[in-house]
Amino acid sequence: MTESFDKITPDTKYLVTNSHINRSLDHSVLTNLYLPIIGEKALALYNLLWSMSLNDHNQLILHKHYEIQSMLNCKIDRLVTIRKQLEAVKLINTLVSAKKPDVLVYSLNLPLSAEQFLRTDILSIILLGKVGEGTYQQIVERMVAPMPDLGETTDISTSLLEAFHVPQNLVKNIPGTINEAKQRIVQSTGNVGDNSFEPDSDHFDFRLLLSMLENSYVDENSVKAARNLILSEHLLYGIDEIQMAKLIQKATDLNTNELNQNQLKAIIKDGFNQHQADVTLRPQMVTASRPAAATNFDQATQQLISISQQLAPVEFLGQIKKQKHGIVTSGEQRTLSELVNLRALPNDVINILIYYLLVDEKRSTLNKNLMSTIADDWSQHDISNAEKAINAIKQRPIELKKKADQRASKYKQHRVNVKETLPDWAKDDQQSAQQSNSSTQLTEAQKQQLKAQLDKLKKPGSR
Repeated sequence: MTESFDKITPDTKYLVTNSHINRSLDHSVLTNLYLPIIGEKALALYNLLWSMSLNDHNQLILHKHYEIQSMLNCKIDRLVTIRKQLEAVKLINTLVSAKKPDVLVYSLNLPLSAEQFLRTDILSIILLGKVGEGTYQQIVERMVAPMPDLGETTDISTSLLEAFHVPQNLVKNIPGTINEAKQRIVQSTGNVGDNSFEPDSDHFDFRLLLSMLENSYVDENSVKAARNLILSEHLLYGIDEIQMAKLIQKATDLNTNELNQNQLKAIIKDGFNQHQADVTLRPQMVTASRPAAATNFDQATQQLISISQQLAPVEFLGQIKKQKHGIVTSGEQRTLSELVNLRALPNDVINILIYYLLVDEKRSTLNKNLMSTIADDWSQHDISNAEKAINAIKQRPIELKKKADQRASKYKQHRVNVKETLPDWAKDDQQSAQQSNSSTQLTEAQKQQLKAQLDKLKKPGSR
């Protein structure tokens, strides 16, 4: 089938589809990065097809190749060659529909960003070979703007969830309307779209990961199906896109070319356990390369905040356990994995919670129930960063004492005051004894009279 379409005629039909029809092209990227590789004719073909797609608006309008020939002044054999160049760099995909096997479908893709392109080794090698080292360096200087040295800075930007209130129950249970829309996007574009504002992405570039794997033997759909697992492992262990791509290739079944998710989890876990013995500690957890965002804390606390923002939870836990001459247990890894998968708390908050339990509370291991209880409380009270977590820890003893006092007060209110009562027979005996006692007591006059009588008895001859 492929060979038959290598010999198309001017009358061969085609149609153009474009799932990015509402996006604009970055012509600077196309000119500086793609043009040296694919050439002028291929770039002209791409721009022409993009223009057609805007006009056709995915309405499956049929065209014939002589239209392209006349526009580009290109022979039909040459047209096939430059089309293949566009296919090779993933600017288009050429498809054949089972419904219309005699019609080609040109599906257009967006070019990579400059950063994505230059981080893709194969594309960079081809570009370097086309233009030479000097021109390559000039292209990089044009496409990657250097950041000015601002000195030590503090990021005080407001996060999305700080600026806009989103109920936690909706974050944990995404409304059906949103899930339906996401599914529609996946079905129409074959990917999950731009996730730069998704709370669970944590700056992990999933598109970049796919671009690094596109020239490998790994089945792309199996990687997309494992997206949630990949993001969770990234959040839990701090694995970047380059490391993840290598791990995915190790966890891919060579017989089917599909990613084995369970094997990926096992490889990551085994790699961490093996790495524990070799990890270099930050002395007393105070060495930080980025200044803390909080200035209303003492220096040690600011450094703790900074470190909590840099490390993934398992790595942070490993640092503390090493200083305590312990190890991260499999149970602790499971506890952190479950907490990270909930996406209820950001990593820096989870790290502060780990520090609180193991350092402040001097516990030897993470208690799953206690950790879940505190995490749930923090989630309900919108503890969204390390600074808020530390303030919550400072308030925790006060709140616990308050609750204890409330329980004690409640107990006192419900306590029954028992008064001892005597039976009737005992009351009668008590009254009789009191009466008898009062009757046997002498009055003052009687005492004086008795004394006088005794004095008389003591006188001689009184008898």
